[in-house]
Amino acid sequence: MIDVEGATPVRFSTVSGTFRAYGHEVGLEVLGIAVNALVYFYEDPATTRNVLGRQGWLNRVRFGLVDYDSTVFLRKYDE
Repeated sequence: MIDVEGATPVRFSTVSGTFRAYGHEVGLEVLGIAVNALVYFYEDPATTRNVLGRQGWLNRVRFGLVDYDSTVFLRKYDE
């Protein structure tokens, strides 16, 4: 269990506004690709949007999307 408010809050700005969040180092595994990443949790638990950053996960994988085939490709960046 993560004590969400046990970390220092950070304010983020997006196109749709600003929000506060708390960062925690967590292990993530998607389709057999495991990484440690700094993940931020919204201060307001009623928030219904998600924000995916480029650092800490997306910059560690190769991601491809072929919309017309409904296909997603994902593998480690260094493979």
